[in-house]
Amino acid sequence: MKTRTARVLASLSVLAVVATLAAQAAAQLENNARAARPEVTLPMGPARNVILKSCTSCHGIDEYGYYALDRDGWEEIIERMKTTRSGLVQGALISDPDKEILLDWLVTRFGPDTAPFPREYVPRILSEADFLVDETAEARLAGTCEGCHTLDQVLSNRANEEQWRATLLDMVGRGAALPLSDVEPLVEWLSRTRGLNPSN
Repeated sequence: MKTRTARVLASLSVLAVVATLAAQAAAQLENNARAARPEVTLPMGPARNVILKSCTSCHGIDEYGYYALDRDGWEEIIERMKTTRSGLVQGALISDPDKEILLDWLVTRFGPDTAPFPREYVPRILSEADFLVDETAEARLAGTCEGCHTLDQVLSNRANEEQWRATLLDMVGRGAALPLSDVEPLVEWLSRTRGLNPSN
């Protein structure tokens, strides 16, 4: 009887230790977990109206979290967005008073004294619906690229999947108006149609 009781107590002790360790590990994972991209909340007030009117028809606002810029830096990005146009996409339309409202919010929320979100890009797995046909892919690239250079400059290149991904992310980092949700579909299309395989 004593042996059986000792075994039960030993088993319970082991279970208690395992449960404690599992709880500690879960808590540590939860504390160390970090989102793969920033989550920027749309502000209230005048800045919200400007963003909805002039910005979000082309891109989301989460990308703002990657920057920590002074007023001149943010103004340079806004001016670039205003002049990014092609035959398919017109640049951002924003009045001077609205630009000042937006700049005030951007410098307050993402100014040089803030900490930018680290660029830890995690490629997402594509579904069948994400695969692009040639016309759609070329239209997205034209709308993104032709504010700074011709589309031929992109389509004349050949690269593998990782190289195309690095190129697109570099362009996003330079201010290209490409939502991160569009990166992987374009990487897939570019590596399929402009990859290193000479048959494509």
